[in-house]
Amino acid sequence: MSDSKAYKNIFKTTFLFGFVQVFNILVKVGTNKAVALLLGAEGMGVIGLFNSAINMIKTGAGLGVSQSAVRDISEANGSNDYNRFSKIISLTNRVIIFTSLLGIIVTIILSPFLSKWSFGDNAYTLSFIWLSLVVGLNILSEGQLAILKGMRQLKALAKASMIGSVVGLVTAIPFYYFFGKGGIVPSLIITALSALFFSNYFVRKIEYDRIKLKVKEIITEASPMIKMGVALMLVSFIGYLFDLIVSSFIRHSGSLSDVGFYQAGTTIVGGYFGVIITAMSTDYYPRISAVHKYKEKLQDEMNKQSETGLILLFPLVVLFVFLSSFIVKFLYSSDFHDTTYYTDYAMLGTVIIIVSNAMGMILLAKQAANIFIYSVLFQRLVLVAVYLSLYKLYGILGLGFSYVVTGILHILTVSFILNRFYDIRLSNKVLKLLLLIISITLITIFVRNINSYVLRYSLGAVFFLGSLIYSNKYMKDNMDIDFIGLINSKLRKRNEETNKK
Repeated sequence: MSDSKAYKNIFKTTFLFGFVQVFNILVKVGTNKAVALLLGAEGMGVIGLFNSAINMIKTGAGLGVSQSAVRDISEANGSNDYNRFSKIISLTNRVIIFTSLLGIIVTIILSPFLSKWSFGDNAYTLSFIWLSLVVGLNILSEGQLAILKGMRQLKALAKASMIGSVVGLVTAIPFYYFFGKGGIVPSLIITALSALFFSNYFVRKIEYDRIKLKVKEIITEASPMIKMGVALMLVSFIGYLFDLIVSSFIRHSGSLSDVGFYQAGTTIVGGYFGVIITAMSTDYYPRISAVHKYKEKLQDEMNKQSETGLILLFPLVVLFVFLSSFIVKFLYSSDFHDTTYYTDYAMLGTVIIIVSNAMGMILLAKQAANIFIYSVLFQRLVLVAVYLSLYKLYGILGLGFSYVVTGILHILTVSFILNRFYDIRLSNKVLKLLLLIISITLITIFVRNINSYVLRYSLGAVFFLGSLIYSNKYMKDNMDIDFIGLINSKLRKRNEETNKK
């Protein structure tokens, strides 16, 4: 595949899944609005507690298979070995059936405890028993989506995700309307069923032989998949524990308001800008999994992914940093102004993490479970000390600095590992682009604080337009993509079609 075509494929999949992520966020907003209007704050609280319990058990019982299976399926698909490919998909289906049953059993066993921990009494024990179905169905549906990801059935993956979200919303609202809080559990079950139905619908279109496997064969073949999956599950747990420690420290050493500012900031940085990372990773992981044995191809994919992510993010970061106070006020309220102290510098960390994330996923493709866990554990131990110390010294601003340290530590750690064990390095072109974007972002923070209204907004407009022009020129010169020209041609075509009507 030519470099130009490779870059265009990355852009195409990024925009496709970026749109899917945004669409799902809007559906979630619509769901929350319906809950707020029909069930009130109490109903929203009940749903929140139910979902927390469901996600916790799903993460544990799922054993991370829905993530680790992508690598095996992608590798088998790329090998052109039909028997191997059929065997891996058949194996994945058997494993996710087992993990879904495990999730159901664990939820039923823990139901009285979940009711007590979540609501303070045993009144919701029966509800949690019914919700065991949601846990099982969610594990099954994520396993089906893993097959689509591994097969790089991107359009099918996008359709399954979007249709499942809409059907879940449409079917849930009548339950809320007619049954009030009594409709919450049935609506969650219907939503999980619809997600599984549509993901399975698209998986059934894939042609492969349904191979019968013996129990011993399943255990032997699935061991590497489960080992990597458990590693991913532990990493997720470490992340949850880290967030809990940091939030608890902020609450005890500062105030609940500071916790709110921090949570709002992490939602903006992780939830909204994280859309780009998630969208890019959806196709990137299967791509590198298919070529994980070839150093040159891995290194090339990593650098292309990093380069594309940076050039896409450049104008967005400049615009956000310059208008952060307005954006935070729009998303939350003027009371959340202090959140900008976090987001300004957290955006710098995000720029670095765009690159380090592309590097770190190579460890997943290589199934280097032990190295992956130890590196994450090392980073989190260091970062706990960093976050607590910098918050103590600088408050919310210190948390922003800490996110920059997060990015720097991550990129240094994975760079060392990839260089030491796999002889894989970032290209000078990516490093120069990374330094340029960080420098311009820092200057933009300075410009935003200029007292002169005219000078501030004039320079802000110059930097944003400059970053936009630079990104477009960079894409034309290095990737053979004229992004602005492409948008203009699409708009002209749409206008012509409208005029004809």
